[in-house]
Amino acid sequence: MKLRHLELEHYGIHVEQSFAFEPHSLQIVYGRNEAGKSTLLQAVRELLFGFQHAKSNPFAPDSTKKKMKAAAQLTMSSGADLQIVRRQGNKNTLSGTHQDEEIDDVRWKQLISGADQRLYEHVFGFSLKELATGEESLKEANLDEALFGGGLGRLHDYKELLKNIEEETESLFKSRGQKQKINSILADIRTLKTELKQSTLRPTEYEQWLTEARRCEEELTRLSTTLDRVYRKQQHLDRLRKAHPLWIQRQAKQQQLSKLEAPQSFPADALEELSQTRRQSTKLSSEVEALTHDLKQLEQEIAAIEFNSQVIESSEAIRSLLFGIKEVQGYRRDIPLRKQDRQRDLDETHAILRSIDPKLQFDQIAKFELTLTQRNKIKQLTKTYQKLTTEIESHTPEVERLDREIQEIESALKDIPQHSSEFIERLQTSVDPLRQTIARRAEMAAHVRKLKAQIEQRRLPIDAIAGRQLDLTHPLALPLEPTIARYETELQSLAEQIRAAEVSVRETSDELGTKNDELRRLEQSARLVSEEELHSARNERDQSWQALRAQLLGAEESPVPAETSSQTDAFDQQLVQTDKLADERYHHAQILADQQAIQAGIRSLEERLAVREKHLAQLTASRQEVWQAWSAEWQPVELTPKSPPEMLPWRTTYLTLVETQSEISQTHKEIASADRHIEATIQLLHEQDLVASDISPEEAAIWLEAFLKRAQADQQRREQREHRREMNLESRKNAFSQNEKRQQQLAAIQRDASEILSVFETIGGVDLETAADLIQAVEKVQAKLASSEAMQQRISDMEQGLTQFASQVDTVVTATGEPLGDMPPESAAQRLGTLLSEAENQRGLRKELEIKRQVKSESLENSQKELAEVEARLSQWRSQIDAETDDQLEVVSQIVKEKQKLERELAEIETQLALVRESEPLEPFQQALEAIDVDGLNQDLTSATSEHAEAKQQQEQVHRQLGEFDLRLRDVDQTSHAVMAQGKIEALQAELSDCLDRLGPLLIAQEMLDRAMKAFREENSGQLLAIISQLIEQMTEGRYTKVEHDPDHEGGLILSGPNDLRRKPSELSTGTREQLYLAIRLAYIRHYCEGAEPLPVLMDDILVNFDDARQIATLKVLMDFDPQIQIIMLTCHQPLVDKVQSLNESIQVTRIDGQPIVPPPAKAKATRKKSSEKSSTPSLF
Repeated sequence: MKLRHLELEHYGIHVEQSFAFEPHSLQIVYGRNEAGKSTLLQAVRELLFGFQHAKSNPFAPDSTKKKMKAAAQLTMSSGADLQIVRRQGNKNTLSGTHQDEEIDDVRWKQLISGADQRLYEHVFGFSLKELATGEESLKEANLDEALFGGGLGRLHDYKELLKNIEEETESLFKSRGQKQKINSILADIRTLKTELKQSTLRPTEYEQWLTEARRCEEELTRLSTTLDRVYRKQQHLDRLRKAHPLWIQRQAKQQQLSKLEAPQSFPADALEELSQTRRQSTKLSSEVEALTHDLKQLEQEIAAIEFNSQVIESSEAIRSLLFGIKEVQGYRRDIPLRKQDRQRDLDETHAILRSIDPKLQFDQIAKFELTLTQRNKIKQLTKTYQKLTTEIESHTPEVERLDREIQEIESALKDIPQHSSEFIERLQTSVDPLRQTIARRAEMAAHVRKLKAQIEQRRLPIDAIAGRQLDLTHPLALPLEPTIARYETELQSLAEQIRAAEVSVRETSDELGTKNDELRRLEQSARLVSEEELHSARNERDQSWQALRAQLLGAEESPVPAETSSQTDAFDQQLVQTDKLADERYHHAQILADQQAIQAGIRSLEERLAVREKHLAQLTASRQEVWQAWSAEWQPVELTPKSPPEMLPWRTTYLTLVETQSEISQTHKEIASADRHIEATIQLLHEQDLVASDISPEEAAIWLEAFLKRAQADQQRREQREHRREMNLESRKNAFSQNEKRQQQLAAIQRDASEILSVFETIGGVDLETAADLIQAVEKVQAKLASSEAMQQRISDMEQGLTQFASQVDTVVTATGEPLGDMPPESAAQRLGTLLSEAENQRGLRKELEIKRQVKSESLENSQKELAEVEARLSQWRSQIDAETDDQLEVVSQIVKEKQKLERELAEIETQLALVRESEPLEPFQQALEAIDVDGLNQDLTSATSEHAEAKQQQEQVHRQLGEFDLRLRDVDQTSHAVMAQGKIEALQAELSDCLDRLGPLLIAQEMLDRAMKAFREENSGQLLAIISQLIEQMTEGRYTKVEHDPDHEGGLILSGPNDLRRKPSELSTGTREQLYLAIRLAYIRHYCEGAEPLPVLMDDILVNFDDARQIATLKVLMDFDPQIQIIMLTCHQPLVDKVQSLNESIQVTRIDGQPIVPPPAKAKATRKKSSEKSSTPSLF
């Protein structure tokens, strides 16, 4: 399908615009940025597959009254035309006609072979963004992903899809994972089941644990208060210890500062500034003395310079004279030579005139003047005359040569053998069938041998199962394949059911044995505590308690301490014994309950085992019945069958052998027919006495081909010689005719020449043969005379130039007053140039010295001013401190510097004290520092540290005890904990079911993608790789010639080229990877269009990352890609348009704004600038 015409209404920037396209494979649409190229690409997409909703469509018009519309004329691959119109709306948006048939959405879907919008966007209509995304994905893609992703149109989307599926699958489950959701849920379920089994009940210790827990909480409160108090005291003492050395330093610094006295307004850095000022004063004094001496020396040098100022004033005239010296010298050298040249031209002119006629003079030459047309006419007539004369002279030899060739040809024709054309034609029609029949017979004989070998190789297992050697020429009436498949299905189903039943019986039997073993263990471990033993123990306990209670309440006499202790111990033992008997009885009750449950389970298992064994016996009987029916199917052919999976391939192989035997019989018949045809052809040759009757078919074919070649060569030679004879006869006739025409032309030339040569009558008759020489001589004389006159004018101009130069030299010499009047003009001019150079040098030297003098004067003035300022500053400092000398000033500066240093150190100490003090109040801290005792402070600090560590250790111990009691108390409520655990297990199982529901589709999608990729590789890999290799070789100009599997990396992709060049996609440049991805995309487009209706391909500026050479190579690929596929390239680059037009001017280039395309300007040839003709008048300058 190709797009021929497109009209858009109210679609983005295209309000009412139409575009015309050609059916060529490549055409260009050019437009600047924001001209609507991307809009046009989206318009074609929505034309084919429908407009997006106006609210979400960025190209929809703002007004609801305006509706998007697109109309197009297209041509199908069959050549039929169709028109479609796409309108904005919710349904029935497409209308059109195709071969007088109305088109709706259903019919349109059929016409485009079921393509959808996603396929078109990802394969046929793409921009640089999609190309760059695919190029980036190629770095890590293997070959299958590259081909399959290219087939989907977006390798990046395919890899992203695989990545998302894999990440979501791994987030749910890993075979050895722990943090994945399903793994975590399974671990939690196992933990809860273990806790549920291990949970026990200990109610006797509950009150004791509760009391201990309360005691631990009270102890923790007391220890926290103690820790806080001890910690505060420890921190306070530690801060005093750190601050005491700093406080001592501050006291010492304050005493030192109080002893130093200095003016408050005196600068702190006065000492350094004083030293610098002294050095500056000394330096400035030295500079003033040096500058004064230099100024005196410069004044003397300036006064000693002298030169002629008039020479400088005449500098322009002197330079003009110097410039003209070389030209004047040339005049003096050239005048004698030019006079000699003039005389030589005159002498040569006299000699030419004498050669024409001794009586001719210069003034007579003007009479022989001919026009340019007449001279050209004489030259042309002379040339034609000489040519005709030569041709007339060569007429006789040419006729004699043609006569000789005609005789030789007739003699050769008699020697060439001649055969009947009917006989030759009959043999020609027989040679190809004979050769084909012989070759076909050999192929059939080889094929028969091959088929027999196959039968012998494959019939051994067939005969082994049949138990005898089968006759393949009479096929057996075997059961049909569906019948075998039905028995296979039934037997396989029964076998699986029997296996499942056997497994079920075995599992039930094992479970029954396990239950019996468990019941036996419970019966052996049970020891029943009788009710009498329990009552007797309780009565003894109560009696002992009553006796102890009476003694404690004073109802009885107090016994001796030893007796009281023995009664107490006995009471404790009785309590323990009673609790032990109660626990044993309770435990025995639990065992009895477990025994009853196990016995009920055993009875259920025995019933289940009997049912399953019965089911197994039924399945075995059913299988035996099916097998008997299976054997009955084969009784008509007297075969004892194997299992259906074995007999199905046996049947296929047997039928294949029967077909092979039938094919052998048919081939034997064809061989017999071929033998009859060969024998008839040999008999025909034998009847003509051309071959012997016993010749082999191969030799007969070879002889027949050679005979026909000889006959054909003889016929060609005869035809060539007859043609040459006719040509020679025609040439002989033409030669006589042309000779007569030449004679007539010679007479006409003589008449025309005599009219022009009448001007030479004064020197006698002049014929046509001497006219050209005479005209050439006259032209030469005229040229010599003109040269002589020009030479004379040149000589006069040079002599005039010499006179002007001498006059100018005299004028300059008089103006300068130099004594040069006796010198030649050239020497005087050179001397003036020398004097000018010397005067200019002296003047320049004086100017340079004057500039140096000015600079020195300014430097001296500045140095004197700076020296006065320095002296004033020193005097001001001395008056400020009432110092008379600089030494006193230096002493005060040192005191100020020391005072400033102490103030900085005090500030640092204050800062450190504030950091050590932290948030403590200032005055109490200062008082504590003043009253501190260092030894007592260290002892208090050591004691506080030990007390804090002890309290901290006690707190940790109580914390551990409280944690243990809390854990025991939480585990006391066994019933509620078990219920909660069971509820958690059920919730986790529900969550596990949800996760499995998510995991299942992911695994299925992964498997389906793998199968789809495998199928795509098996069906299309080889063909696509061949197309991609061809395209990438053309795009890279032979740099890479093949795309193939990477032998070093399974599934890898590699590009190879000449000289063992091999590159992985990640090693390629961005441009080359884009070319590879474009080649993959184009290969899939061609592959898709081979089995479906081709769609227009639109590319939006995809070549911007290609260099110029590869841009041109890619354009050539697109031009020659496929005549059935239309490629429309959108671009905003004028150089790309120029390249396309330079490759093929017939390619259509359309501007998106409708303006005509301006052809690239032709490069102008570089022309050398012609210099103006040199004047013949001499110039001095």
